[in-house]
Amino acid sequence: MHPRTGELLIPCPFPDRSSPHGEDAAAYVREVAAEVGIRGRAETMVLHGMALGEAAALTYPDADIGRLRVAALWIAFLVLFDDAWSDLRSLEGDWLPPVLDQHRAVERVLKGRPATATDDPLVRLLARLLSDITDLAPGWEDTRLRQEIGRYLAGTLWELDLRSRGRVADLTTYLRMRRYFSTMTVQLELDYFVCRLSLPERVRTHPCVRLVDAAVADYACIANDLYSYEAERENGLAQNVIPVLRHEFGWDEDRAWSHALRLCARALRTFTDVRDRLSRYGIEPDERTRRYFEHYEAFMSAAVRWPARSERYRSDATGFVHP
Repeated sequence: MHPRTGELLIPCPFPDRSSPHGEDAAAYVREVAAEVGIRGRAETMVLHGMALGEAAALTYPDADIGRLRVAALWIAFLVLFDDAWSDLRSLEGDWLPPVLDQHRAVERVLKGRPATATDDPLVRLLARLLSDITDLAPGWEDTRLRQEIGRYLAGTLWELDLRSRGRVADLTTYLRMRRYFSTMTVQLELDYFVCRLSLPERVRTHPCVRLVDAAVADYACIANDLYSYEAERENGLAQNVIPVLRHEFGWDEDRAWSHALRLCARALRTFTDVRDRLSRYGIEPDERTRRYFEHYEAFMSAAVRWPARSERYRSDATGFVHP
């Protein structure tokens, strides 16, 4: 299924743009990781081997250095937390209590308790991220962001429970829940900080803008599924769009793959259709809406370009590859 390293699995019409501050952001993450005590395989594989800074740089090409560092911290936390707690290889025995204990530790930080030296390194990493946001923008309201991180934790429990029972979700349920356990709802809130987005509440909650949010999430989630499919299949993980499609429709792998690509194409059409017809939906296009759509063009571009160049998804990758 995979083309050569650096080539794309999924068509993307948006330009390939990148911030010049990616390496600075990656160096900052490594510095913070050392401070909070992240060691061993996690440090090697995630902090040094997956082009983490470039992921942030592609996703946020216009962000300033300080906010790009926050974005890179979030990417590091997400990948490390997923690897440690959300993608558990073994669900034998009483696996749930330690997961819930870790969630409670995260939730205490989300409620405002400062992290301590005795906390798990991932909890300290998240606390540092939240502290950096406050330091960079003291007046920025982070309630929604904290709430969505909590909802992400809840979403991972649904995924783990299905896996523990050997169940495969139906497509509609999977796509809806994938937005949570992939942190796309967190990402949306973080983007308002990193990109300084400022849509009025009436526009932000408009049904057509919410439709765009969902389309972007589906495109990015399916892209991630396709790039990670081979590794997840080898590890017996079924919460991926390919086994979901095969289970629901009885398709072979090639047909499921083709349909996943069609779902990405439909998400792109939804995005561009709403973008080009805002005034028909009672939304007056302005600089704020322009920046919103421009960011999500970069986001979708990053969703398909970064994994094509990262060792996390491509064993033959040689680091970040410029076309």
